[in-house]
Amino acid sequence: MRTKLTVTAALAVLAVSLAAVAAAAPVAAKQRVAIQENGNGSFVLTPLTPGAIKRDTGTASFCCWTERHITRDGQGIDINDPRWTFTGKLGTIEGRNQIGFVDLPDGWAVFTGTWKVIRATGAYAGLSGGGRIAGVSLANGNTKAQFEGFVSSK
Repeated sequence: MRTKLTVTAALAVLAVSLAAVAAAAPVAAKQRVAIQENGNGSFVLTPLTPGAIKRDTGTASFCCWTERHITRDGQGIDINDPRWTFTGKLGTIEGRNQIGFVDLPDGWAVFTGTWKVIRATGAYAGLSGGGRIAGVSLANGNTKAQFEGFVSSK
């Protein structure tokens, strides 16, 4: 009986020690950000909470669209997963969207979906994270979008 208690006590001490070591390991803090894509080939990145990411501006580009059409509850939705690149004064962030477009009258469309960081350079090196995106595609072909989510260093 005494041996069982000693083994149990030793295992409990080991478990507490391992938990303390795991808790002491550094954890990258998540920072909430917003990125406005202005439809004219530019973006503005704005930190919404304190952290390492600072405000930045620069150019936005999108490529490699794939499209499939689905019908959900009788409404047609175009699903796309474009890659994007935001090149700012502080570095470059590359990512991918998963978005669904719904057509509106007069050539307009609205879309919503998700985004995630694939790679980054400069002040953004090691960045990971993602979030949600919402936007509008205007009849003249311009698109305005708002990316919001959480990022952290790997």
